[in-house]
Amino acid sequence: MIFCVRLNAQCFTIGADLSYTNSVLANGGVYRDINNVEVNPYLLFAQKGANMVRMRLFHTPQNIVGNCGNTITANDINDVILGFTNAKTNGMKLNLAIHYGDYFNDPNKQKRPQAWDGLTGTDLLNSIYNYTISVLQNLKNNNVTPDIVTIGNETTWGFIDDTNTTNGWSWPEDANKFNIALTAVDNFNSSNGTSIKKAVHFTDNTASWLTALFSSQNITNYDIIGVSFYPVWSNFTSLPQLGNLINTLKNTYNKEIMIFETGVPWTTDSSDGYTNIVNSYGNLNYPISPQGQKLFFSDLVNTVYNSGGKGVLYWEPDWISSSMCDQWGQGSSYENMSFFNFTNNNTPLPIFDVFNFCNELSLNNPRESEIQLFPNPAHDKVFFEGVEDKTKIVVLDVFGRIIMKNTLQENNLSISELNSGIYYFVFYIKDYKVVKKMIVN
Repeated sequence: MIFCVRLNAQCFTIGADLSYTNSVLANGGVYRDINNVEVNPYLLFAQKGANMVRMRLFHTPQNIVGNCGNTITANDINDVILGFTNAKTNGMKLNLAIHYGDYFNDPNKQKRPQAWDGLTGTDLLNSIYNYTISVLQNLKNNNVTPDIVTIGNETTWGFIDDTNTTNGWSWPEDANKFNIALTAVDNFNSSNGTSIKKAVHFTDNTASWLTALFSSQNITNYDIIGVSFYPVWSNFTSLPQLGNLINTLKNTYNKEIMIFETGVPWTTDSSDGYTNIVNSYGNLNYPISPQGQKLFFSDLVNTVYNSGGKGVLYWEPDWISSSMCDQWGQGSSYENMSFFNFTNNNTPLPIFDVFNFCNELSLNNPRESEIQLFPNPAHDKVFFEGVEDKTKIVVLDVFGRIIMKNTLQENNLSISELNSGIYYFVFYIKDYKVVKKMIVN
């Protein structure tokens, strides 16, 4: 398999929000590969080409009672550490979405954690700052420092509110909340030698307005504008309109633009009693089928890439049915938008193919099919076919960093010193560069 790999960066960020994976597994959910064999979902996503995992963080979800009378534990700091550890082990980057609440915050709800109830002014700002620092320190202590941290989730009409529903913007109070959290990330980077990027997160319908509003309120100290794009809730009638938004935001504000959330159905059927959230494409015209889901995701990724965007993350493609209970139901209200076919024992759907986007971008190399690496995954040593002696090889990690250089003298290479994860073996052959993906376990 040939991949588009640069020495200093990946060609495109493409991945998934896997925030529910641990809970699904803990509640009996089973993922299978194309051969109907049970598989580790983190490994499967990495093998298919995902290079980033997003996870959400709730402050104290134990304050929330689930639909089954259970205490919610999903997406607390320990769950995030577990998920990020699995993602990093499989070579994927880490994207943390801090909700600054005990449970889901979104356009309609930006409720602060119970621990901060009654706080105002400096006391509230200090709590935001200290919490942000403590989260990052905890993750670093567990060797899962995120690559991106998002301050808030879909903050379209308020932030860290004292009401159950969003109460609108209040300036300069809300600007102070954002800026103190952003400053906390800066100070953490300075103190720890890290380079975590900072993001804000809007919806496609509000991103243009809110970016301008934030700029007018001096909320500019961030690197990435994350956008949620769900066709069913979008005002857009075509993907080129989304492309124009991405291009305009990028050129106007000099920020990186990423799709942080998206999702569409492959069926309107359900595998359990939890009613589906979405059963249509809104204004877009795609068939509700496995191929229609794949076609949409492919078109979306190409639109974002061609418009200057930096990446696309699909929301909860892991959320298959299980005995898991959230606040509203048991099972999954999203299995019809997942990447797994519940009518075929939760085997992968065709949409997984889109994770090979970088492969599709690569130039056609006549030598690519001649070179083979085996075994893959490998542990101590990897063997080569179709590689001549004295061929220069460079081994890169998923961040594009050079891990090893060698000139081959025989048909194998020791990899015993490599940590578990995904690597790219770059072979320099005359006028060509062939890149092969290798999993080390």
